[in-house]
Amino acid sequence: MTYLVSWVRRGRGLSGPRPRCIMKSVALLARKGGTGKTTCAIHLGVLAQSAGMKVAFVDMDPQRSLKAWWTSRTADTPILLESDAKRLADVLRAAAAEGYGLAVIDTPPAVTFETAQVATLADLVLIPLRPSILDIYAVEGTAEVVKAAKADALLVLNACHPPQGIGEAPTTIEARKAMEGLSLPVAKASIAQRMDYTRALNDGEAVNEFAPGSRAAIEMERLWREVHRRLK
Repeated sequence: MTYLVSWVRRGRGLSGPRPRCIMKSVALLARKGGTGKTTCAIHLGVLAQSAGMKVAFVDMDPQRSLKAWWTSRTADTPILLESDAKRLADVLRAAAAEGYGLAVIDTPPAVTFETAQVATLADLVLIPLRPSILDIYAVEGTAEVVKAAKADALLVLNACHPPQGIGEAPTTIEARKAMEGLSLPVAKASIAQRMDYTRALNDGEAVNEFAPGSRAAIEMERLWREVHRRLK
C-alpha cells in the first residue's frame, strides 16, 4: 500500500489506454450534487471489501468528501487514492499491479470532458439520481455522455421515500416509468432515505458496519449484489 500511495502522489505517466488487468472499476457519475454519489461509492466499496475483495477508493472530486469520510475512519481498508482524469489510467494500473480487485471512483458533480474520459476507463458507470422529474431531466446529459463513451452503465434511484408495506413507494414507481426514455438500464434495487446512512458516515463507517441487518444495510447489499453480477 505504501508503494502504491507514494507512486500515485508522484503523479507519473498521466495518460494512456484502458488498463488491461483483472481488476474491475466502478465510477460514480452525476451532473449535479446531492444525488448520493459519494454515499453510494462509500457503501459499495466497503461492502465489496467485506465480501473479500481488495478495494481501493479513488477520489477525483475536488470537494474531497470521500477523503474526509475516509480520514475519520478507524479501519485501514479500503485504501484511498486521489487522482484526476489525466492520471486515472495510471492509477488504475498501479492498483491492479498491487493486487487490488476493485476500484471505486468518485467523480466531480459535473459532466465534462474529463468525466467522459472516466466513463471510457470504468468497467461500470453508476449514475445515482433522486426520484424527481427535475433530477430525471438533469440526468439526460449524463446518460448521453455515457452512451457516447459506449460504457456499461446503470441508473440508481437514491434518496427515495421509504416503502410502506410491500414494494416501492409510489414516487419511486413513477420515477421508474419516467426514466424509460433514457435508454439506460435502471437498477432493480433502490435506496431509500434513511437516517442510518447519515449516522454511519458520521462515524467513519458504512451502514453494514454501523447497523448490520437494518433496512438500510439490506437495500445497499441488494444494490451491491446487482453491481457485482454486472461486473462479472
